Amino acid sequence: MLRVGRTLKSKFKNAGSWSTASASAIAVTGAMGTLYFVQSNQKVAAKAEKAHDKEITRKTSMPSRDSQISDLSSGKKVFDVLVIGGGATGAGAALDATTRGLSTALIEKGDFGNETSSRSTKLIWAGIRYIATATSGLLRLKNVTRPIEAIQDFYSEFRMVSNCHKERRLLLENNPHLTNWQPIAVPVDSWFSWPPPFNHPLFSIAPMVLPLVFKFYDGMSGFTCPPSHIMGRRRAERKFPQLATEDANYYSVFYEGSHNDSRTATYIALTAAEHGACVTNYTEMVEVLHDSNGKAIGVKVKDNMNGGKTFDVYAKAIVFAGGPFTDHMRKIENPNCKPAVAAAAGTHIVLPGYYCSRGVGMLDINTSDGRFLFFLPWQGKTLVGTTDRKGPVVSSHGPPEAEIQWLLNECKKYLSHTGHRGDGLEIRRTDVLSAWQGFRPLASDPNAPPGAPVSRDHIISENPALNNYENPDTGITFITGGKWTTYREMAEDVIDRVVKSHGLLDKAGPCVTDKIQLRGGVGYTRNLPIQLVQNFGVTTEVAEHLARTYGTHAREVLRAHNGTGGGKLLLPDYPYLEQEVEYACKHEMGTSLTDMLTLRTRLAYLDSDAAAMIAPKVADLMGNALGWSKKRKKEELKGALEVIASFGGPVPKTEKKEESVQSIEEIFHSFDADKSGYIGYDELKLCLKHIGAPFKSEEDALNTFNSIDKNADGKIDLDDFMKWWGRLKRRETLSDRYRISNDKLGSGSDSRGAAFG
Repeated sequence: MLRVGRTLKSKFKNAGSWSTASASAIAVTGAMGTLYFVQSNQKVAAKAEKAHDKEITRKTSMPSRDSQISDLSSGKKVFDVLVIGGGATGAGAALDATTRGLSTALIEKGDFGNETSSRSTKLIWAGIRYIATATSGLLRLKNVTRPIEAIQDFYSEFRMVSNCHKERRLLLENNPHLTNWQPIAVPVDSWFSWPPPFNHPLFSIAPMVLPLVFKFYDGMSGFTCPPSHIMGRRRAERKFPQLATEDANYYSVFYEGSHNDSRTATYIALTAAEHGACVTNYTEMVEVLHDSNGKAIGVKVKDNMNGGKTFDVYAKAIVFAGGPFTDHMRKIENPNCKPAVAAAAGTHIVLPGYYCSRGVGMLDINTSDGRFLFFLPWQGKTLVGTTDRKGPVVSSHGPPEAEIQWLLNECKKYLSHTGHRGDGLEIRRTDVLSAWQGFRPLASDPNAPPGAPVSRDHIISENPALNNYENPDTGITFITGGKWTTYREMAEDVIDRVVKSHGLLDKAGPCVTDKIQLRGGVGYTRNLPIQLVQNFGVTTEVAEHLARTYGTHAREVLRAHNGTGGGKLLLPDYPYLEQEVEYACKHEMGTSLTDMLTLRTRLAYLDSDAAAMIAPKVADLMGNALGWSKKRKKEELKGALEVIASFGGPVPKTEKKEESVQSIEEIFHSFDADKSGYIGYDELKLCLKHIGAPFKSEEDALNTFNSIDKNADGKIDLDDFMKWWGRLKRRETLSDRYRISNDKLGSGSDSRGAAFG
């Protein structure tokens, strides 16, 4: 159970006065929130009426990556806007620009949303924490000497959260195929909380006023979200049978949005392509091109999927949208540029679904170190995560082991302990199916006055001396900061400013993205999963997955392989189909095995071991769809397994004996005594004998060998051996008992095989 706080042994003397102050603050800010929401909606409505003077059109089919690369590298056009960075904000900027009528290109050095945009807590949240921190900041004693500045700071935070409410509503209402409302319960086990949340004595009475706070939070969205409510202990026992509910006084339940973040990011980019933008993944900026006056007029691009060939792309306006990696882009432009981004890491672990089985999440607002901790159902599993660990931004998925242990320790406090009936639960380190970290950008404008604060909101670079928003040296605009929820607003702001500063006012129409449905959303209904079950005979679980991943394109996925529908599971216990691999390759610019296992499906994020096990099979499917050579397939498999190995899993990294491509190769070569590149029947039997799992009989050995020897030539090569090994692990005939240890491998005929331990 994730609680508001800890019990205060003695009564807080001034509880009454604090309660009055809290109620007054809630009433005032609640009224402000509702008024701000109404005014914001009036502005949106007025802008929408003007925007729809021009018809919005989108292509009936998705352009292929090859055609987009051809368009991008042709050199025949100068784009109005070139966006560097294909995360949520960059893809959103490309969508915004192209739907205003501007010729637009988007390049991304990896797959769409492969960094921060795919590693979030999966919430589309409006920021209840920021209201609390703003209120505590406003009521600090130091503000007696700076009342005006304190009120301005509070209003700035308040306005940011109000905008988050507006953007949350738009994202959920426009895209029901990709998003849903997520109920989140905050257990309250005491009437006073000490130490208080946010280190302010006002919040010691949070347990008494929390339902009012959440009603105010509802009001900030104009009550367009499901209503917050109180849940009693008995109902909580039914909802959370796995958690310790006996100590709770009540549960305060509120709602936030939820989504599969990488899927949403991918569909923002693909929607931009549908509307005419030239959108490409695996295209990397390696140099900024300038005219004789030093103004940026384009970039040199490397195609990371076609032998690294380079070409020039020209544009009137260039936007850097790299999230926490924006400074890396800016240093390509100017190695001596001032930093604009600090990073805060968020660590997440995935546990089996039975830890959060009834669809309701939990939130602890007062953990042992003051961070928020979410405990959420996601993709059939339980996601536990937090943010705000400061540190340098890196691309590696794997979080520090200390963070994983901290999350587990926090969870242990709230699980049902073994009682007299023996029905309690104990969370174990081996329950961690996957673990990863992501970094969110904390922005500070390098052109702002000295001492300006780091922002939770987004910033766009500006040069006050010239009264525009360009980098004063090259004319490049960059945007960073913000949150997933506000990606659309950020995109609108940066394109507004680019249009003004680059003379595009006559060509650009108004922003219309507040009413655009992302790919798969037009014509979507809540009954689509039922229709898929009825028309294609898939299971309910598969139908729900397809509908919530592809929207109306789910039917195309089911027809992708042979046109008759139906589907074959990639692996048991997960709803992913083999057809999805082919569909992603042919219709959604899927190009990399790593991305297929991490982003296009979320297997590595849900279960890193399962992703490694299925990798050879997915490599075959992608190879068939994209015409990969044997060499290319081997390279993709090696790269994918290296990335998957960077995720956390059931065994701590300090203890884990990594089963990478290299270790599998060592096993193979240790039994390839004559170094021919093949092993034969006798060598295969020797392999199984030495790893402690000999064949039951000669017939069993012969049948197994023939099943591996696809060419029926009496030889098994490395590729066949790796596929067989993966099948063994998937059937759990070896992996449950053994774990590979490279250092115990012998060589040649003296090999002891793989010693597992």
